[in-house]
Amino acid sequence: MPAIAFARADSGRRPRRLRILLTLFALVVGSMSAFLPARAAHAALPNVWGYGYLDPSGPLPGPLTNSITSVSSVGTVSGGGGTYLVTFPGVGASQGVVHVTALAKTGNPVPQPPAWCEPDAYFQSGADELVKVSCWVLTGGGAALFPTGFSINWLSATYTGPPTPDLAYAQSDGASGLLAQFDSSGAPLSVAHLGIGVWQIKLPGVGPTGTGLGGDLQVTGQVTASGAPARCKVGKWVNAGGTQLPTVLCFAGASGTPVDTRWTLTYQYKLDLRGLSPYGWGYFWQQATAPPLTNLDSATGWGTVTSGAVAPAGIGIKMPVIGPTATPFSEANVTAFGPGPGFCRFGELGGGPAWINAGGTLLIRSVDCFDGTGAPLPTDFFATYTSK
Repeated sequence: MPAIAFARADSGRRPRRLRILLTLFALVVGSMSAFLPARAAHAALPNVWGYGYLDPSGPLPGPLTNSITSVSSVGTVSGGGGTYLVTFPGVGASQGVVHVTALAKTGNPVPQPPAWCEPDAYFQSGADELVKVSCWVLTGGGAALFPTGFSINWLSATYTGPPTPDLAYAQSDGASGLLAQFDSSGAPLSVAHLGIGVWQIKLPGVGPTGTGLGGDLQVTGQVTASGAPARCKVGKWVNAGGTQLPTVLCFAGASGTPVDTRWTLTYQYKLDLRGLSPYGWGYFWQQATAPPLTNLDSATGWGTVTSGAVAPAGIGIKMPVIGPTATPFSEANVTAFGPGPGFCRFGELGGGPAWINAGGTLLIRSVDCFDGTGAPLPTDFFATYTSK
């Protein structure tokens, strides 16, 4: 229509033959567009993010290791003794999600301790994003604050735009509502509280169509309303024709009994955990029958990530070719999968970094998982890695 209108408006200045050609061209283009497949409108990529990690032996206060944000600032961390305050300068936002994974020094071969970390709260302060983190260890039949390291990833989607690949996230209020949500299909998320410590969340229009699973899930628990520690994980995962239906399970940190608490969840498919596609990133589902689309290395493609046992109960992960991205800007997270109160964290074998460049391969040296009592126990999990 714009081309036809233009031809008519200009009719006093253009030859009759040219006007006819312009009109025919507009009609042909309009007819062709009617047969082109419609692409679903997607929201744009997150425009605010930050990541990094606190090394267990890192200085406090000080900068996060391997840290960077969407405005090229560096995250900082202060505190100690198991309670920390992380600041991501210049990337504050009114809503978003945080994922935190404990990162502990380990002896070789015995992984110690059975620790986990969680964001107690996160909020915008001026231009910055502040995250209060607490880290815990199971000891003597209870949970105690514990000084350990952790990796942390913050992201917020605050605008809409052209079509993009698939990303969704949510922050639960601990009941039947959501405090934050984003879905790149533009559709609203919904959550069902199925019982104490059990939720099913619906992520519409993202991931592969049909029933095959693809992508990665990360879940992080937050302290309960009373301030008690909690742990959350993915219990089940179903793909209902391009609507992802993960089940989230949460447990009291000390007892391992189901508990209602807040949590964050992010789903990524063909993107890193920030919703971006840099050179070096990947995700991996450690599970015996994991589908190919849950195993991705950005440099080498589907099904190329491998894993192997690290004595006595750890799992090492290899992502080919992208090893050089291990420094200076990189971050990783892990989430346990399956029933029961088990949980996972990264181990720094012999005190070295949790992920390294091993001859060109990105090596996550040890994912250490535990049962509800803190005993080492190999279990299934989701792992994700990203770099600048």
